[in-house]
This record gives sequence, structure tokens and C-alpha cells, in this order.
Amino acid sequence: MRTHPELMKAIVLAAIVKLPVNTKRKLASQVPDRRERAEELLAASIVVALSQRS
Repeated sequence: MRTHPELMKAIVLAAIVKLPVNTKRKLASQVPDRRERAEELLAASIVVALSQRS
């Protein structure tokens, strides 16, 4: 799938905005397990957003 870079940025930003506040905080956590879980949730949100676009 070829997506314009600006569209990809918009999709990623929309996924971040939709995350719960606690998850956003965990993205900056110093605790690796918390940060990794938040990154997994963000990645899943991006995948969902991309699949809805198709």
C-alpha cells in the first residue's frame, strides 16, 4: 500500500489522539513494561485506522 506521507502522519496523529490519557502518559514512562504495552496499543490503533481506510 502506498500512502502519501502527510496522510500517514494524519492517521498516526488521529490514532494518538484517540488513545486514553493514561496510555498517552505511559508512552513516556521510564518503566519499560508500561511503555512497551502503550506502544503495542498505539500500534494496534494505527493498524485499525489503516484497515478502516481500505
